[in-house]
Amino acid sequence: MVKVEGHADSSGTDVINEPLSTSRARTVQRALSALVSRPDVGFEARGYGSRRPLYSNDSEEGRRRNRRVTVTFARPQRVETEQAATPSASIASERNGPKSTGKADGQPISMEVTGLRGLPGGLGLLTYRIANEGDGEAWFNELHHARDWMSFRYQAATNVTLTDVKAGRRYLPGRFQVPADGGGIDSYCACSGLSGVRSSTEKFRPGQVREFWGLFALPEDSATLNVGIAGFRELRVPVR
Repeated sequence: MVKVEGHADSSGTDVINEPLSTSRARTVQRALSALVSRPDVGFEARGYGSRRPLYSNDSEEGRRRNRRVTVTFARPQRVETEQAATPSASIASERNGPKSTGKADGQPISMEVTGLRGLPGGLGLLTYRIANEGDGEAWFNELHHARDWMSFRYQAATNVTLTDVKAGRRYLPGRFQVPADGGGIDSYCACSGLSGVRSSTEKFRPGQVREFWGLFALPEDSATLNVGIAGFRELRVPVR
C-alpha cells in the first residue's frame, strides 16, 4: 500500500485546511497512479489539515514547509519458490549491491545501491541505503545541496544523478508539481524526504542504516548507468 498524505499550514481554518490537504494528496496520488502499471499496487490518499506541522508556523518559511505531501510505502519483498526453498548466491547478490564508502564527522559512512529498476513509460526507480558503520554518532547532510533557502530541494534527497555515459546524458530526480495556496505551483521531489537544514536533520546513530529512493526519467533501453550519490564514488549499476 502506498500512503499519500497531504498537509497544510495553520494560516486557514480546519474548514479550509482539511479539504485542501486532501486535495493535495489526491493530486499526487493521481500523478503516481499514472506512472505505476502493476495491478497489485494500491494507494491511500488522506489529508491531515494543519494537525501535523514539522516546522513552526510563525514564519513564512515554516508555513511553506508545512504545506507538503509525503509518500510512504513498504519495500517490496521479492520471493521466488526456487530461491525460497534453497538460499543461493543470487539472493545474496540481490541484497548486496554496488557499494562506496566515505567519512562523516570522523565516522565511516557507506552507501549501497540496492536496486535500479526500469519502469514503464520511460521511468526508473533507484533505491539505496546509507549506513553509519562507526561507533559514534555522525551528521550526514550531503543528500541535499541547494543553497537557496526557499528551494524545494531542502526537503528532499536531490543530490543524486544517473548518467548514461554512452549517450552523454545526465538525469536528476523527477518532480511533482502541485497547485499552491493562492495560485502558482509547488514542486516536490519524487524522492526521499529530508529535514533539510543541519539543525533539524537527525544524526546517524552508530550502526544505523537508512533507506532512500528516487524516481527518474529514463530511456527504456538503458542497460547500465553511472550512479552518483552525494560525495560518494560514482558507481556503475545495471538497470534491472
